[in-house]
Amino acid sequence: AAWSSGDADAPARFFHPDAVLEDIEGGRHEGWTTIRKFFADGLVRFPDLVLIPERFWTNDTGVALTWTMSATVTGDAFGPQHRGKRWSSPGMSYIEFDGDKVRLEVDYHTRSQIMKSLGV
Repeated sequence: AAWSSGDADAPARFFHPDAVLEDIEGGRHEGWTTIRKFFADGLVRFPDLVLIPERFWTNDTGVALTWTMSATVTGDAFGPQHRGKRWSSPGMSYIEFDGDKVRLEVDYHTRSQIMKSLGV
């Protein structure tokens, strides 16, 4: 829900200050401040970004989950004909916890799925 809130600060309470977010497409982000900037920059492009979790697998140190991410195209990055269209992209995350805070999140997805969902 925090990732889907449109508020760059919403996930903060779930993350350890020294957490690492490794986004396969977006790179490695160390520390909450850097993770927040990465998330906030994405919200500028896609202010209605939604991430819907689907399936979960747990172990003693964390969780893996599949999800679908979607948003509305607000600019011309995919061509002006796609402005206003909603894209979707499946993905998967692996998350490790330190107590009740996320210490590591690794997100697996590909930008090509966004293009595919738009018919590009």
